[in-house]
Amino acid sequence: MVCGGKLVYRTHAAEIACNYCGRTFAASVYCPAGHYVCEDCHGAGFNDFLEETALAAAGADPMAIAEALLRGPFLPSLGAEHHAIVAAALMAAARNHGPIPLPGGAARTITDADIREGIRRMQQIPACTCANHGACGAGMGVGAFVSILLDASCAKDVERTLAMRAANAALAAIADCGGSGCCKQSVRTAVLAGAEFLKELCRVRLPLSHVRCFHIKDTTHGCKGVSCRFSL
Repeated sequence: MVCGGKLVYRTHAAEIACNYCGRTFAASVYCPAGHYVCEDCHGAGFNDFLEETALAAAGADPMAIAEALLRGPFLPSLGAEHHAIVAAALMAAARNHGPIPLPGGAARTITDADIREGIRRMQQIPACTCANHGACGAGMGVGAFVSILLDASCAKDVERTLAMRAANAALAAIADCGGSGCCKQSVRTAVLAGAEFLKELCRVRLPLSHVRCFHIKDTTHGCKGVSCRFSL
């Protein structure tokens, strides 16, 4: 974002100052020239668009909503900004669908406050968790969606378990994609996994658009081409 140089990924973080705000952080991803952009500056400009667009979204197709978010201004090729897209798209689609029947006979209606909460939770997840923690933030976005849908908490049994199973299903699907990290691929894969989990859990079948990736030239790690289902 500063010089366009290829990023360096380190196993051990080093103290480095952000080129935009000047604050110092422990960072493991920066360019060979020493340029670094912190999480706050990296997502500046996109986060407001994300919330506004998700709240205004129409229709119950989470893939269509996710695509609208992926086309947003100031969205970098890679980064933590993608994590909240999954939760926002699934929450907005579920809100627009109407009451969601839950296991046990109750029903849950997703609200704007729920969408904001899903975005808030996912904006806490830093970049590169896929490699650094073994859990892609896009996949965790599915867990956040199910957690809010079921009002899960650490003190509950079934709801907490289902939220983790939802995240696990999305993470497995993302891992099965193989190759180096592509945030756009991970977002789309997670949204599909989230819709499938909702269908199995609540018997709600959301409409799903078939999308073809438009970011082929915007891939820091290199496009996976025909090995990616979204390139076809």
